[in-house]
Amino acid sequence: MKGINALALVAAVCLITASGAQGEYIYAIQGDVLYAIQTGAGEWTELSESWEGTELITSINGSLFSIQGDVLYRLSRDGSWTELTDSWTGAVALTAGGQWLYAVQNDILYRVDPDDGTWESVPGSYSGTTHIAWSDGSLMVIQNGSLYRTDPVTGDYTELPSSYSGTTAAAATSTYFFVIQGDVLYKVNPRTGDYENIGSGYEGATEMAAYGNYVYCIWQGALWKTDIRTGDYENLGSGWEDTTAFCIL
Repeated sequence: MKGINALALVAAVCLITASGAQGEYIYAIQGDVLYAIQTGAGEWTELSESWEGTELITSINGSLFSIQGDVLYRLSRDGSWTELTDSWTGAVALTAGGQWLYAVQNDILYRVDPDDGTWESVPGSYSGTTHIAWSDGSLMVIQNGSLYRTDPVTGDYTELPSSYSGTTAAAATSTYFFVIQGDVLYKVNPRTGDYENIGSGYEGATEMAAYGNYVYCIWQGALWKTDIRTGDYENLGSGWEDTTAFCIL
């Protein structure tokens, strides 16, 4: 995306499939509506309404999970939902991995059962946490400008090198952690912290999502797909201004 100076605000994005094979659909919330978007052609389907204000969404075990206001919901692929628990006001981050959901609320990291929404806290202090993502069997936590590889059970952590101050977006696959810092998209080794510059022009991105060899984001109201191996990008369609929740599995 060389030459791009700003990206539209995106709060989260989650990618699962409506047919059972991963990687076919993005699920995004724009205004009040939850949409399914094909990752190949960018074609979309409206699924359900009443999602205004939702900024946190993730997926695991074939379902979507979102926090709207105080409530944690489990959503089916057709957009129908079930309320799980209702004590999540103030949550600032949500991700999934290793059969669990993880959420940060009031400086506490919680491990949440996706079946019933019950939770337990992960040891440690998480004040200043801005982003969490799951990669290589661990939680990647950006806290006060530093990146930590964190054990999801014990809370034990390793601080990885470099500064992550100014990071505006983070996402992960099973093999890489991705951040946008300034206007640059970086690919980070979750074990060593070694990083690679994938490309510039991402200034202003507040969230992104990754699946396989691709990172997805919304810029100037369009959905973009970036190849993490080459930095090449593709426009999958416009009309996505004011998207507030956008996640990939």
